[in-house]
Amino acid sequence: MDTVSHGFAGSMITRAFARPEGARAAFWLGMIAAVLPDLDFLFFSDRLTYLRDHRGWTHSFLVLPFLALLVALVARTFFRRSTLWILWLFAGVAIASHILTDWITSFGTMFFTPLSRRRYSLDWVFILDPIFTAIGLATLAAAVFSRPRARRIAAAGSIALALYIGCCAALHAKALAIWRRKDAPPAGSRVAVLPQFLSPFRWLGLSERAGEVHLCFFDIGPFARGVPNPRPPRKWTEVFQSLSDFYPPPDRAPIRSFSRPPDSHILETARSLPDVETYMAFARFPLETITPERDGGATFIIQDLRFLPWFTGPWERGGRRGVRHQPFVYRVRFDAALRPIDRGFVRSGRLR
Repeated sequence: MDTVSHGFAGSMITRAFARPEGARAAFWLGMIAAVLPDLDFLFFSDRLTYLRDHRGWTHSFLVLPFLALLVALVARTFFRRSTLWILWLFAGVAIASHILTDWITSFGTMFFTPLSRRRYSLDWVFILDPIFTAIGLATLAAAVFSRPRARRIAAAGSIALALYIGCCAALHAKALAIWRRKDAPPAGSRVAVLPQFLSPFRWLGLSERAGEVHLCFFDIGPFARGVPNPRPPRKWTEVFQSLSDFYPPPDRAPIRSFSRPPDSHILETARSLPDVETYMAFARFPLETITPERDGGATFIIQDLRFLPWFTGPWERGGRRGVRHQPFVYRVRFDAALRPIDRGFVRSGRLR
């Protein structure tokens, strides 16, 4: 979940627990403590470190009590009328709300750092969700302008947020069942449906099988439309307009299949690089491609299809014009002796 929404939710939830004498501390401490875990980016020197460590130490239930205590000790200098354990409780609830509302997204959260680096994700809600944000913002605004009833308003907002998340969970279960029927993946295959931008009804279905990955964008809502051969947006102002075009109902949604490269010395060499190992440890649906170059070398591309935008294909080399930004596409160029001569993220989505 985005950092601003975390702040709104944390403040709303802690305010629902606070008595009148602790209302001000709950409001501000809940917001600040709920934002705090995302400040781990300050310790990352590059994007690979971000992929490896984001949602680690500051998002761990094992670290939470100590981080909350540190926040409470600092807050004690500003809220002298509140006891330390009350401030610790507010901070702990707010940080826990951050961890749990990151869990419902698809990025993956390392709950048990440093004992385990396993990532947990429920895939219920997109990382930027205007409904989630609006519930928190509207609740806090109403609480500020109606202070005598602020606690009840905050409690009602917290319940509304929980109901919305529950609705997204039910839609996820429905979308997953639809995707399994449509794609019929083999038993034991890795399968997922991932929430999409601006609608709880839009999903990206992904499944793995021997040598390939299947992918499908679809809409399970009552107003699903979609068009045959939708045109990719050519500028950012067309992105929102294109959303409904690319998400047809499941029965009309095309399944796209992407082949994985066969085992080779080039592939083995690429996978042995520390930075590629870091990427592979993070990715859930990695897609690799190897392109021979004229000088006898090769270009290795890896992308996690979880983050594929609806309006573009993976690792495009020019092809269609238009907006084609793709996050987390990593490239390694090898010379004829298979020595890396250039590597890093492809920031524009265009491979040159």
